[in-house]
Amino acid sequence: MPGFPSSLPAAPVRALLALLCLPVLPAFAQAPDAARTLVHVLDYMAQDYPEAVEAGVIVNADEYAEMEEFALTARRLLDALVQEGHLPADSALYGASTRLAALVATKADPEAVARTARDLRAGVIRHVGLPVAPARWPDPAAGAALYAERCAACHGDRGDGNGPAAAGLEPAPTPFATGVRVASLSPFQAYNTIRLGVEGTAMAPYPDLTDEQVWALAFFVKSMKAAREHPGAAATAGLAALRAHVTLEQVASLNDADLAAVLAEAGVADPPRAVAALRTAPPPTRQDALSRAGQLLDEALAAFLKGDPGAARGLAVRAYLEGVEPVEPSLRANAPALTARLERQMMAVRNTLQASAPAGEARAAVAEAHAVLAEARDVLDRRPSSPWFAFFMAASILLREGLEAFLIILAILSVLRAAGQRHAARWVHAGWLAAVGVGVLAWFFSDLVIRFGATQREAMEGGIALLAVGVLLYAGFWLHSKTEIHRWKAFIETRIQTALQGSNLFGLAAIAFMAVFREAFESVLFLSALTLQEGPGSKAAVAGGAVLAIAGVLVLAFIALRASARLPVRTLFKYSSLAMGVLSVILAGKAIHAFQETGWLSVTPSPLPWRADLLGLFPTIETLIAQLLIAAVVVLIYTLPRLHRPASRTA
Repeated sequence: MPGFPSSLPAAPVRALLALLCLPVLPAFAQAPDAARTLVHVLDYMAQDYPEAVEAGVIVNADEYAEMEEFALTARRLLDALVQEGHLPADSALYGASTRLAALVATKADPEAVARTARDLRAGVIRHVGLPVAPARWPDPAAGAALYAERCAACHGDRGDGNGPAAAGLEPAPTPFATGVRVASLSPFQAYNTIRLGVEGTAMAPYPDLTDEQVWALAFFVKSMKAAREHPGAAATAGLAALRAHVTLEQVASLNDADLAAVLAEAGVADPPRAVAALRTAPPPTRQDALSRAGQLLDEALAAFLKGDPGAARGLAVRAYLEGVEPVEPSLRANAPALTARLERQMMAVRNTLQASAPAGEARAAVAEAHAVLAEARDVLDRRPSSPWFAFFMAASILLREGLEAFLIILAILSVLRAAGQRHAARWVHAGWLAAVGVGVLAWFFSDLVIRFGATQREAMEGGIALLAVGVLLYAGFWLHSKTEIHRWKAFIETRIQTALQGSNLFGLAAIAFMAVFREAFESVLFLSALTLQEGPGSKAAVAGGAVLAIAGVLVLAFIALRASARLPVRTLFKYSSLAMGVLSVILAGKAIHAFQETGWLSVTPSPLPWRADLLGLFPTIETLIAQLLIAAVVVLIYTLPRLHRPASRTA
C-alpha cells in the first residue's frame, strides 16, 4: 500500500474488527418486545389462573376465557419469536406451550398450570437473554418521584388503590400497600406491567420512561407494602450482610415468599422482615461492595476446606472482580498504598487456595484479606461523596487512557504527512472516530455494558490488548525498516507514486480503531464503576470530567502534530517506531494482568514489588516475562535492519 503500512492485508483486518465488535454489539441489542410480552403473559397466567379454575371447575367464566386466550397468545408469540430468529425451534419450548394450552383446556390444577407457565417463561428468558434485573440497585427517591407523577392519581398517594382517578375504573387499580396480590408479584413482573401496560384496562404502557426509571418505579411499588408492614426495616436489618446472601437478580425476579425462602435457607433470622428491608433499601454504598468481597472470600475458604479447589479459586476471583475492583478507582485516589496491598493480598488468597496449601495457611490468608478489607472500608467511610471528586476522577481516567491511544494516532498521522499522503489521514481519523463512537455508545448503554460478567469484561480487555500488541509490533517494524535513507527512497519510488486504494487503506483505519477502542472500552468500564460508587447524581459530573479530558487530549495532539512536522522523516520514523514498541510492552503487561484477574492465568508474585498501572507494570512473574519477551522482540526489530544493512545496500 502506498501509505502506511504497506502490506497489511485488508481481509484479515476486516475479520479482526468483526471479532472485536462481536462481544460488544449483542450487548447493545434490546430484547424484542414480543419476548417481554410473552414473559408478561406467562407471569399473568401463573398468577391469575387460580381465580378462573378451582378443583377442576370454572369459578369465573370471564377469567377462564382470558386464560384460554392467553394460552393461544403465548403460542403465537412463541411462533413469531422463532420465525424472527430470537428463539430456537426448541422442542422443549414448544412442548411446554402445548402442555400449557392443554392444561387450561382441561381445567387442570392451578399448580400444574403455574409450573408449566414458569418453565416456559424460564426457557424464553434464557434463550433470549432477557434481563430480569436492573444493572444497579434502583434509587427509592427516584421511584417515589415517578410514582407521584405517574401512578398516584389512580393507585393513591399511599398505594391504597383509591386515587382521585380510580372511581369507576374496571378493574379497580391494584392497592400496592395492602393485600395478598402485590406480595405474589416480583419487581420484574411490575417492570413488565409498567413497560407494556395491561390491555383492556386503564393501565397504559410507559414507553417514554428509561430502563432505569422503570426499574426504579417497579422497585418502589413493591416497597410500599413492605414499608407499611415493617417500618424502619432497612435501617435496622444490616443491609450489607443481607445483600451478601442474595443477588440483585434474585431480589428483582422473586416474589416475597420465594425471596424469604432463599433468605431462610441462608440462615437469616426473621426472613419476612429481611425481605421488607431489601424491598425498601437504598442503593448499596461502596462499603457494601467490600462486604460482598468478604462474603465471597468466606465462601471460597469453605469450598477449599470441603476439598473443592476449583470452586474456591473461582469464588476468590469473583471476590476481587465483584467486590474490590468496582471501588478501586475511589480507593486508589485516597489510599494508593493500601489499594496495592489489598490487591496483593487478594492475589495471595488466590495463590494459596489453588496451591492446595494447608488449611491453616488458607485460613490465615483469608483472615489477612478481611483485615485489609476492613482498612479499605474505613478509608471509604471517611470520604464523603462529592461531585467534584467524580469530576476529577473521570478527567484523570480519560486523560490517562486517552494519552496511550494518542501516541499511536500521532505516530501514524505524522508518518502520513511526512510521506506526502495527507488524504490518507482520513482513514486514520475514520478509525479512531469509529472507536470513540463505540465508546460513547457504550457509555449511553452503560447498564448493558455492566451486565457483562466481570470475568467477561476482563477477558475482552485482555484480548483487545493482545491484538493491539501484535498490530503495534508490526507497525513498529514497518516504520523502523524505513529509517534507512535508501530504503525510504525506494519506498517513495515504488509505493508513494502508486494511487492509494481504499482496500489497502482500510488497514490504517483498523490500526487506529484498535488503538482507541481498547482505551475507550476500558474507560467506559472505569467510568461506569465510578458512577456506581458515587451514585446516580454523579453521572453529569463524570461526563463533564470526561469531556474536559478528551478536550485536553485533542489539544495536546494538535500541538504535538504541529511539532512533529518539523522533524526529519528519518527521525520521525525512528521515534514513532520506538513509541509503538514501548506501547506494545505496556499493553502486553496489561493484557496478561487482565487474564490473571479472570483466573485464566496463574499468578506468581514477583520478588520485585513494583507496580505502575500506567506502564503496565505489575508485581507478578507472568506479566514481567510477557513484557520481557515483547521487549526482546522490539530489540530484535531494531537490530535486524542493522545486521542486513550491507546486503541491502549491495542489492
